[in-house]
Amino acid sequence: MVSTLVQAGVLFWIWWSFARGPATTVGFVRSSAAAVCAFVAFGKVLSPQFLIWLIPAVPLVRGRRGLWASALLLVALVLTQIWFPFRYFRLSLDFEAGLSWVLLGRDLVLVALAVLLAWPSHTRRHARVAATA
Repeated sequence: MVSTLVQAGVLFWIWWSFARGPATTVGFVRSSAAAVCAFVAFGKVLSPQFLIWLIPAVPLVRGRRGLWASALLLVALVLTQIWFPFRYFRLSLDFEAGLSWVLLGRDLVLVALAVLLAWPSHTRRHARVAATA
């Protein structure tokens, strides 16, 4: 129940942030990638195959944020490949400690990626502050 509420809250925050900002292609692509990433990272089940959904979306994000996002996605993909598919049963049946840390690291990288993509851009915040001053 908690994970569903967190997932819904993060998706609503992404939608709200996009709806309040200027309707640009860059913002739409970033918000779309953030929504897919949030759906994957905060869902009840995080199957390794779900990372495939991020491969076409995240590299489309432009600028420095896009470079950092692509780097985080690459780290998540490598961490996933370390344990899946060849060491899957060592983790799922024996709860091997080293692989559990790899899995936790992958999950934290996905959460960081979702936050990086969902965080409002600096230009939008500065424009809002200037408009209210």
